[in-house]
Amino acid sequence: MNDIKSDAKGLAVMVAAEVKQSIIDLNMHPGTRLPSESEMIATFGMSRSTIREAMNLLKAENIIEIKRGKGTFVCKHTGMTQDPLGLAFIEQDKILDDLLEARLIIEPEIAFLAAMRANENDIIVLQNEIDKMKMETDHSDTYTLLDIDFHSSIAKCSKNSVLHKVVPIICESIRKAYPETVYSKVSFNRAIKSHSNIFEAIKVGDGSKARYETEKHIRQTMDDIKKMEV
Repeated sequence: MNDIKSDAKGLAVMVAAEVKQSIIDLNMHPGTRLPSESEMIATFGMSRSTIREAMNLLKAENIIEIKRGKGTFVCKHTGMTQDPLGLAFIEQDKILDDLLEARLIIEPEIAFLAAMRANENDIIVLQNEIDKMKMETDHSDTYTLLDIDFHSSIAKCSKNSVLHKVVPIICESIRKAYPETVYSKVSFNRAIKSHSNIFEAIKVGDGSKARYETEKHIRQTMDDIKKMEV
């Protein structure tokens, strides 16, 4: 009986690996719909239970998402699990300081690269995100998501695939650790201005200015948190 279960598990792992490789080889973008369960059964010649287990394995790796009644799709942040850096196991009393310090080390240089490498389409994306942020009146959940998207888009502008993967992880972790009370109206308005300054520097290709404005923005955030801790 154990051998049968082991064989079934092995088949599911094999199918999952092949589907994963297809997503990579075909450069499937987030939101791409995968073949239906019936189509996969026919393609792989496997049972329905094996296909479903394979899909669950891919779902656990955050490679696909299954939408009931709609189908199976490639995830937005493909392959990123909820806590890829294992931050839940780090001392929580100082994790926010460490995350912000990591941003201070990494993001100014990313902004520099973004200013050097951003193309016309990148600028349009950043402009749209800035416009949406300016429409917000306080540090709402919507604004927070726009903030993460903005910094993630800057990382994408760097044309460095590793940096593009790392920044969203750090931003999302900060979002979860950040005390809500730190968002005063003053810090909110200042953040809007900082984001605009960073964008303008990237737009005109001024790497040094983009680096400076990004470092300034992160240091201001760190100062806000320190004030709240007093």
